[in-house]
Amino acid sequence: MARRAELANYALDSVDRMASVLHAFEAAAEQSLEQVARATGLNESTALRYLLSLCKHGFVERSDDTGLFRLGLGLFRLGTLAMDSRDVFTLADPVMDRLQARFGESVNLAALQQGQVVLIRILGRPDSLRKEGKVGEIDPWHATSLGKAMLAALPLAEATRILTGVPLPRHTPNTRTDLDALVRELGSIRLLGYSVDDEEVVEGLRCVGVAIRGPKGQVQYGLSLSGPKSRMTYARIQEIGAVLIATAADLSRDLGGQRDPTRRHGNE
Repeated sequence: MARRAELANYALDSVDRMASVLHAFEAAAEQSLEQVARATGLNESTALRYLLSLCKHGFVERSDDTGLFRLGLGLFRLGTLAMDSRDVFTLADPVMDRLQARFGESVNLAALQQGQVVLIRILGRPDSLRKEGKVGEIDPWHATSLGKAMLAALPLAEATRILTGVPLPRHTPNTRTDLDALVRELGSIRLLGYSVDDEEVVEGLRCVGVAIRGPKGQVQYGLSLSGPKSRMTYARIQEIGAVLIATAADLSRDLGGQRDPTRRHGNE
C-alpha cells in the first residue's frame, strides 16, 4: 500500500513537472534546453527527458536546424478540441458578429482563468488604433473594460483581493492606479451595469465591457467593444453599454446562468 501511494505521488510530481515545461514556452515561442531548465528549476538532463517525451507525443517539436524547442501541433489540436467543446464559443460567435455589424467596432471575449483575464476570442478591425490582441493574451484587471466589468461583478472582498495581489501599472495619464479609487469605480460600474476604459490602456482608445455569468451565477466571461474616441463618443458609449447589458444577460441565461437581480437590463 505504501509503495502504491509512493508511485501515485511520483506520478503527480511528473505531471507537475511536465506542465512546468510546457508553461516555459509562454516566455518565448522557441526555447533552448538551457532556458527550459532554468525556467522550470530542473537540471538539464531531467528537462531534456521531459522535452523528448513531449516531442514523442507531438506536444513539443525540436528544430533540426537550431536545436531549439517549440510547442507542437499535437498540443494545438487538443487545444482546438477544448475550445470547440465550450458552449460559450458557439453562443458568442454569432453575437459578436452582430455587435460588430451594428457598431462597426472591435469585439472581444475574455474568460476568467486562474485569477486572470484571458482573451479567448477577438473580432478585430483593420484600422484599430493598436495591434489587435491575440487569443491567450492577458488583459490587466485595473485598466481594461473587461477586467473592470468582471471585477465589479465579483463580491467586493474578492475584487479587492485580486487588485491588491497584482501590479497596477500606469499605461496612460488616464490609468487609475490608486486602490481606493478603483474600488469606488467598481461600485459605480455595479450600478451602471457596464464598465468603460476611457483611454486607460491606449491613448485615443475607448472600450465598453460587461461581465457574463455561468451556470451557478459565477463570473466566467467578459465581453467588450473597443474603438477610437472619435467614434466612441460618450453618447455612443451609453448606447453600446445598454446593448451589452442585454447581450450579457442573454448569454448568461443561455449558458445556464441567471440574470443579476441588482442590474438593469436593457430598457428595464
